[in-house]
Amino acid sequence: MAAFEKSASARDLENVERAIAAIAQAPDLPRRVPSFYDPSLPSYLYRSGSLLIHYRTPRPGVVEFLNLFWPKI
Repeated sequence: MAAFEKSASARDLENVERAIAAIAQAPDLPRRVPSFYDPSLPSYLYRSGSLLIHYRTPRPGVVEFLNLFWPKI
């Protein structure tokens, strides 16, 4: 996250904040897709603008953010 914050625009920072807040509030977002990373503990990918957020919900009410992917220009 530190590397992203150093290189991100103000727009990207705002975008990631909104996306993370939306995921935390309702992790079953309609645009999420399964990542098939670990079948025993499903995780999901969610695209927000040019960002891709990888997260999982290990138990109800808990969201773990695993990775943040962004284009490095």
